[in-house]
Amino acid sequence: MAFQNSLLCHAVKRRGGLVLKYLLFLTVVIYVGLSCFNYSLYTGNKPGTLPHPCSENEEYRAILVDLAYKTHLVLDHLGVEHWLMYGSLWGPLRGIQEPLPWDFDVDFGINGSNGIFNKLTWEEFKANFSAVGMRVFDHLESSSLLTLRPQSSGAKVDVFLFYDRGGYMMRSGYETWLFFINYLLYHRFLSRLVQKPLPKVKFGHFNISVPREGIEIMKYLYRFDWWKVVKPVGCQ
Repeated sequence: MAFQNSLLCHAVKRRGGLVLKYLLFLTVVIYVGLSCFNYSLYTGNKPGTLPHPCSENEEYRAILVDLAYKTHLVLDHLGVEHWLMYGSLWGPLRGIQEPLPWDFDVDFGINGSNGIFNKLTWEEFKANFSAVGMRVFDHLESSSLLTLRPQSSGAKVDVFLFYDRGGYMMRSGYETWLFFINYLLYHRFLSRLVQKPLPKVKFGHFNISVPREGIEIMKYLYRFDWWKVVKPVGCQ
């Protein structure tokens, strides 16, 4: 009886070990799959999410461009290097002097390696936006992100903080470590693409810097579909 119990315990342990290995393998597969996915709106409508509306009204767009302008003025006043980033570059790259018709926010990249953040604390930096009437939402620890909104309206500007790491501009925060595959695939680009002086483009009623070499940066941010023109459902 003792021998049979020993065999039974051994079989249970072996099966338990196989189950754990299977769960570990499944976890790794899911993690890699999610990490390799580009969640940007530009890349199309995502499974399980509602399609984004094709366009916003003129009032919304005016508020959005004005919020971007105020953000630009604050960053310029502080001497922080900044440029249009991610999907906000597609308007200028396609000859549209404003956000794409279906874009609901504006993205800025800023250079955290230019020394300004050695002079200001993060709280002091954020206070400059609050002083001009913006609502400030801080995501620095998670993904180096500052979200700015007006007092009313759903318009927003996202400010992404990049650092020069060995010739590549990269973001910081624990998300960049937890999802390092995704950040290496879609949030890293050559530092020379934002080396000063940067070219400027008209964006609404003001001029703003953009990365060098035109579409080259998009080959890093949208590396598997940068050549496509992807629109939300219902857009012509």
